[in-house]
Amino acid sequence: MATPLPDLPLPDRPLPDRRPWHAGEEAARRAAGAPEIGPVIRTALSAQQRDFFARLPLVFVAGLDKAGHPAASLLHGAPGFLTCPEPHHMEIAARLPSGERLLAQAGAPFALIGVDFAARRRNRVNGRIAEARAGGLDLAVEEAFGNCPKYIAPREIFSGGNDPGVWTEMPPDDAGLRAMIAKADVFFIASRGPDGVDMSHRGGPPGFVRVGRDGVLQIPDFPGNNYFNSFGNLLHDPRAALLFVDFPGGRALHLAGEARVHLSIGERFWTFAPRAAWLLSAPQAFGAPSATET
Repeated sequence: MATPLPDLPLPDRPLPDRRPWHAGEEAARRAAGAPEIGPVIRTALSAQQRDFFARLPLVFVAGLDKAGHPAASLLHGAPGFLTCPEPHHMEIAARLPSGERLLAQAGAPFALIGVDFAARRRNRVNGRIAEARAGGLDLAVEEAFGNCPKYIAPREIFSGGNDPGVWTEMPPDDAGLRAMIAKADVFFIASRGPDGVDMSHRGGPPGFVRVGRDGVLQIPDFPGNNYFNSFGNLLHDPRAALLFVDFPGGRALHLAGEARVHLSIGERFWTFAPRAAWLLSAPQAFGAPSATET
């Protein structure tokens, strides 16, 4: 029996060419003193984006769990496991890991970000699951947009095997998990907006995420493209999930908790209080260390 889907409105069809900013995004931009910008997020994949995703061996994904809390995970395979037969449709030929918390059923919100670490390019897709199959997912694309190359540390990513790995619940204050966070130069944040979910990239020098004695993470917000998608979502709903990836170790850490945004003209950072943690172990490495990690 399918799990009842979280209460999120279905988008109007046909979608406009560009999505308007929602109230949280506009509030975040005002608080940071950022300039106003018109709608830039397109509601369909461009030909360039369709080609971009077809060449990736790894993407980072977001959805909601059974309680409506954002959940984060990853999908990997040989390049070509992601295909986009038309601008509003993406097909994924890969399975989610065992023990997955993310709801993978028709109608559920779903988001992903693909990063070409070597070329320092990234693109995001938000939408809903149109069909959940034994060997993958079909997505109805509602938003597709790129981000600037800032804070992407180049690294080699390996093609994935057939085994997606297994999630195991861990105590959030585990010393090994804290060490994994403290040395990371990248992580991903799954957040929930008024109409769906989003998955975003955050990067910086190793140690840019500070773990307090109380386990609360403090994270700087480096200047970017002024979209404020994640911060806007967090102002709407502070629940979030973070995904830290140990690329050479074939591991990933999923933290579920609540975020608090601190935004002003002279100060931009946020904190995250984990309430639960899961560790993914896969039988193969996801990639090589970056230059900052070696």
